[in-house]
Amino acid sequence: MPGAVLPGPRIVRKRVAPCCGTAYDTKVYPIRQRIEYDRVSEWGMAVTVEAREPIRSARRDATRERVLDAAREVFAERGVIGATVEEICDRAGFTRGAFYSNFADKDDVLEALIEREHARLLGYLDAHLGPAGDGAGALGDALAEAAAMPEGADQAALLGAMVERILASVPGDRLLSLVQTELEIHAVRQPAASRAFLEADARFRARISAFIERGIALLERELTVDASDVADAAVAIVERSVRRALLSGADDPDAMAREVLPALILAVSRPVAAD
Repeated sequence: MPGAVLPGPRIVRKRVAPCCGTAYDTKVYPIRQRIEYDRVSEWGMAVTVEAREPIRSARRDATRERVLDAAREVFAERGVIGATVEEICDRAGFTRGAFYSNFADKDDVLEALIEREHARLLGYLDAHLGPAGDGAGALGDALAEAAAMPEGADQAALLGAMVERILASVPGDRLLSLVQTELEIHAVRQPAASRAFLEADARFRARISAFIERGIALLERELTVDASDVADAAVAIVERSVRRALLSGADDPDAMAREVLPALILAVSRPVAAD
């Protein structure tokens, strides 16, 4: 009809569902909701549009961090199996509703915690070893300093510089040691749930391997075994050194590792053959 005003698009909510398609209470799980609408366009065509979940707010991110901080402490004290959602909520100072609005269950918290802890470790490695793919990076600086020592500085001094960088790259505090040990034990106990830990651990050890290979090359030596195996052995020595100090009350958590790592590096490498 001439002069008539056409109605605007009609929008009707069709359904609310999680990403996997199972219905649930969106008041409890607001982050995971996915809403589909039936939209009748002004041309009379019916189309379906999806409103994707909103970006998490800074407040929600802060809540998640507090829950993860609490879970870190509870897992370290009680173990992953022994810890409960109630204990994590109490430690964080939140209700179960706040917990479940951010995490589906304890396994969800565990996976997020593994990702966060290893991201922090990688950042710590970058600060002390140099970013991945950064050439000689911090190691080159350390070895250059050792080589510039007074006349007579030998291979032991160069090895010492390399070892100190490795030791500085792994924090030696009690809580971190407990958390990392518990996460690894849980991955061994529950192979089906170990994917997140194995992937994060592989990234960490790959960074150590790359550092060791750079160091060996700067020492004009070559490895006689796979670099990843050397990295595993080096990390095991550092971790055992920290645990020994924690058990004995010793002041220096790196004392044992500082003595053993140079011998390990020499034992698994040889001088590069002259052309």
